[in-house]
Amino acid sequence: MKKIYSILGAALLAGGSLIAQQQNVPAGAEASPSNGNAPGNPGIQTPWQLLYSHDLTAAGAGTGNAGIVMLPTEFWVSKWASDTISVFSLAGTLTSQFTVAGVTGIRSLTTNGTSVYAGCNTANIYEINPTTHALVSTISVPSVPNIRYCTYDPGANGFWVGTWATDFTLVNMSGAVQNSVSAGTHALTATYGLAFDGGNAGGPYLWSFHQTGTTSNAELIQVNIATGMQTSVIHDVTGDIGTAGDLAGGATIIPTPLTLIGVLQGAANYAFAYDIAGVVGVQEPINQTEFVSVYPNPSNEWVNVRVNREDNSMMTIRMMDVTGKVVFESNTVAVNNYINMANYAAGTYTVQIITNETVHTTQVVNQ
Repeated sequence: MKKIYSILGAALLAGGSLIAQQQNVPAGAEASPSNGNAPGNPGIQTPWQLLYSHDLTAAGAGTGNAGIVMLPTEFWVSKWASDTISVFSLAGTLTSQFTVAGVTGIRSLTTNGTSVYAGCNTANIYEINPTTHALVSTISVPSVPNIRYCTYDPGANGFWVGTWATDFTLVNMSGAVQNSVSAGTHALTATYGLAFDGGNAGGPYLWSFHQTGTTSNAELIQVNIATGMQTSVIHDVTGDIGTAGDLAGGATIIPTPLTLIGVLQGAANYAFAYDIAGVVGVQEPINQTEFVSVYPNPSNEWVNVRVNREDNSMMTIRMMDVTGKVVFESNTVAVNNYINMANYAAGTYTVQIITNETVHTTQVVNQ
C-alpha cells in the first residue's frame, strides 16, 4: 500500500555544519555537540493542527527551559541549567515556581499518571510527588549514564531514556534494561526530547525532538519501535514558531486527545502542542478543493475524514448507517480525523461535519 503522511509546516531545509549551528545557538539553550545530520525521507508537507504556542519567556519563566509535562490542571516546565520548575495554567499563564530538594538540571519530565519523573543528564530517574513537589525516590540506571530524555511507556510500565546520539533504551521501574532501539538503526544524532506514542495506528512509535543541524531546524521525527527505523514523518517546528537558531527541547504526549507537546529552546522559549492523531499511511492524495473528504474510499480499514478548515472552533463528526443510526460521533478541532472502518459492517455510511451551525455531508463505502 502506498503511504502518504500528513506533516505540519514548510519544506525541510538541508542539513548544515556544526559551526553554523553553534554560531546561532540562542542564549540559555542547550545544543547537541554533534552536527545532528539525520538521514530520513521527509513526507508530504500538509498541515497538522497547531493547538497552541505559549511564549514562556514573555510569561515570566525566563530562558533556558527544556523539560515539559502535562498534568490535569496545569503543566510544568523545567530549566536545564538550574533547579527551577515553573508551573503554568493550561492557558499558558505562569502561576508559580518551585524547586525539588536533591534535583537540579532537569532536561525532561514525564508522568505515569501518579508521579512525575525527571531526567537530569545523570544515570538516575527522579520520581517527584506532583502535589507536594517532594522527591519520592531515585531510580538508578547504570546502563545509561546521561539521561537527557525520559518518556513513560504505559504498555511496558517503564521509561525510554538516552541522550543525543545514543540507543533509545527501555528500562523498567527498577532501572533494568528491557528493550532498546539501536542508534545505528534509528540514525538520529541529536535527540534532545523523546515522547512515546501508543495511540497512532501501526505503532507504537517514539517521537524524537531533534536538533537537525541547520540554523532553523528543530524537528519532530517519528520512529517505529518495532523496526527501530524512522518513518517518513518529519516536521520542522522552527518553521512554525520561534526564530532561526532555536533548538529542540523536551517533548511529551497526551494520549487523549492524542497531542504532542514540547518546548522549543530559544531567546524566547515556546511551549507548543500539535494534534498528531491519525499520522498513518493512506492510499490517496487529499482533494484540497472539498471542505470535507474521506479517503481511501471505498475502504475496509482506517479512513481519514479530512476537513479543510481555517479556524480552531469545535466541530462534530458524525457517521450514520443506511438506517440513519449514528454509529460514530466525536467532537474535535483536528484537520485529519481517522475512523477504523473495520469496526463496522460493510455498506454505505453518511459522514456529517457540523461546525459553526453548518452541516457538511459526504459518504464512505465500507467494503
